[in-house]
Amino acid sequence: MNALAITAAVVFVSGCSNNADDSDTAEQDTGTSAAKVCDGTLDPAASAALRRLGGSDRFDELTGTNEAGEPNTFSLTRAVEHLHDEYVKRSACRLYKSGDNSGQPLLEVRFSASSNHPSASAAESSSDRVSYPLGVYALAGSDGADLFFRCPTKATTSDASVGDTNYIKAEMSAIANNLHGNSVNKDRMVVLNSMARAVAKAAGCASTAALPAQVPAADGS
Repeated sequence: MNALAITAAVVFVSGCSNNADDSDTAEQDTGTSAAKVCDGTLDPAASAALRRLGGSDRFDELTGTNEAGEPNTFSLTRAVEHLHDEYVKRSACRLYKSGDNSGQPLLEVRFSASSNHPSASAAESSSDRVSYPLGVYALAGSDGADLFFRCPTKATTSDASVGDTNYIKAEMSAIANNLHGNSVNKDRMVVLNSMARAVAKAAGCASTAALPAQVPAADGS
C-alpha cells in the first residue's frame, strides 16, 4: 500500500509540473517581441526603448481592418503609399502591452506628407516639452512626440488629400503619464526616430532626412 501511495503521489506531482510548464510557455508565447512589431522598423535601441516604456517584453498590434479596408497592422509599404491620403487610409502602428485589456493603446505612430513644419523656436524645451536635434523639427511633450524630416514626395492620385510636399511628419500619440521608465521623452523619440528612418529609406530620402542612427541629447541639455 505504501509503495502504491508513493507511486501515485509521484505521478500527481509530475502531472502538475507539466501543466505549470505548459502555462509558462503559453504566457511567454503571448504577443510579439519589440523587435518584430511595427513591421520590424524598430532597431535594437528602439526595441529596448519600447520595452522600457511598456514595462514589458511582449506587445500586440491592433488587428482587423481600417475604414479603407486594409489591415490595421502597420506596413512600411502602405505607410509610404498613403502618405498623401486622408487620415483613415494611413497605415498606423497601434501598440498594446500584451495582456492589457483596457482598450487603451500604449502608443500609436503614423506618417503623413507635409508641405511645411513648425518653426525651430516652437521646439524650445520647457518643463513639459523637450526638443531634439533631429530632422527639421523634433519635440516630445506630455501627449506624445512629433518629428518632421525633409523628404520630397509626390501625390500619387488626383484626389489625394495632400499635394506634392517636401516633408514627412512622424507623429506619435503616447501619454507620458501612462508610460514607464526614467527616460520617457528620450525613449519615445528613439522609437519614433527608428521608424522614421525606415520610412525615409523606403521613400528614397534617407540621405536628406537628417535622421542619425543614434538620437542625440536633447537641446539645451
